[in-house]
Amino acid sequence: METVLRSVVTSPGVIGGMIADDAGQLLVRSMPDMYDSSQLARVGTLLMEQQFGLEEATGGVRQAEIRFELGKLIARSAGDRSLVLLCEPGVNLQMLSIALNVASKKLEKMPAQPVLQQPAASQPSQLTPPLQSGTGWTFMPLQVENGKMLLQVQIVDRTGGTFWSSMEEHVSVNRATCRSIWRHYSSRPSKKFSLTNPRNSLNSIISLDIIEDDKENLFDGRVLITLAAAEHLQVKDGDRVMVEVPKGTGLFGWEGI
Repeated sequence: METVLRSVVTSPGVIGGMIADDAGQLLVRSMPDMYDSSQLARVGTLLMEQQFGLEEATGGVRQAEIRFELGKLIARSAGDRSLVLLCEPGVNLQMLSIALNVASKKLEKMPAQPVLQQPAASQPSQLTPPLQSGTGWTFMPLQVENGKMLLQVQIVDRTGGTFWSSMEEHVSVNRATCRSIWRHYSSRPSKKFSLTNPRNSLNSIISLDIIEDDKENLFDGRVLITLAAAEHLQVKDGDRVMVEVPKGTGLFGWEGI
C-alpha cells in the first residue's frame, strides 16, 4: 500500500497524500512532518462522512476536489478505501487523474490493512468494545441490550450555546458516541436517530445535532433531549433509551425518498 501511495505523491504538483478506509481511519501517510497523524485522520473522517452524504444525492462519488487559496485536496474512491492528496493550486488534474486511476485499481485489489494507531484497551464484555479511530477519538463502549444500543437520558433546553424550543423534538449526541452507534449498526452517518423507551415501547424518530466541541468527553454515552422529546417518550433524567439508526436519514436529509 505504501508503494501505491508513493507512486501518486511523486506526481508533479503533489505535496503529499494518505490512504484512509471507509470509516476515515488512517492507513498509510506520506505527508510533510508539519501534519501529524491525528490531524490527517480528522480530515479523513470528515471527508468520508461528507462522501456518504454526496452518495445519497448523486448515486456515487468517484473523485472529489476541494479548493483552497493555497492548494487543493483531491479525494479518490478506491473500493472501501480512499486516496487523499494535498496538491499545489496549479496541479495538472488531467495528468494526476491518470496516476489516480492506476493507483485506485491497485488499491481495490489489496486486502484489508490495520490502521496506524493501535486499538484502545479492552472494556468489560457487557459493553461494546471500543474501536480506535485515526483521529485519536475512541468509539465509546456503550451498553447493548438485545442487539440495541442504550444511551442515558439527559433532559436539557440549552446545550453548546444553542437554544432548543421546548415544543420541538431534538436530540444531541457527541461525535464519539455517534460514531460508536453508526459502527454498531454498520450504518452511514445520519441526521436522525430512532429512540425507544424500553419500559413502555414508546418510540420517536428525532432530528440529531452532533456535539462537536465535547473535548472532555462529558457527554459520552448520553443523549441530550428536549422537554418535548422527553414528554413524548415519557422518560426522565437518568433513564436509558434504545437508539437505532432509521433508514433514509443520511447526511443530506433525503428522508422518505
